[in-house]
Amino acid sequence: MTPLQRAQEEWEANTTPHPKKHLLSKFRTAFHIHEFRQFGEAIALLDWAKDCIVITKLETLQPGGCGPSRLIEFLKALADKYQVSLWGNARIYEPDPLVPEGHLLTKDQLENFYKKRGFQLRKIDADTSEISYIPKIQK
Repeated sequence: MTPLQRAQEEWEANTTPHPKKHLLSKFRTAFHIHEFRQFGEAIALLDWAKDCIVITKLETLQPGGCGPSRLIEFLKALADKYQVSLWGNARIYEPDPLVPEGHLLTKDQLENFYKKRGFQLRKIDADTSEISYIPKIQK
């Protein structure tokens, strides 16, 4: 079993499925199920790439709470333990269902959220920054 597979196994052992219906079109009723997993008061949709964990989407279930911070810290612990990187894009998107007004982070707040937690950021365009976390070397 590869380190990435072991990290995924531990992630799945410590999270619960939280599938979400996502409307595909405003013009016709068609849905897609996103296979989020819940850790505490936050959910994440991850992709287990060849050599890293890709954070596709991350949402809070309790606006104003610490759920996303705890979820990110858990992912960082997995990255450090199994020596796999975390990668994704810091980008604001409309969650399903909508988060109450005033609870969505701005782009700057989102970037600061990741910076404060040890991620490197690289601006791609006005709306998106690439985020990456390189695991700490184990002794």
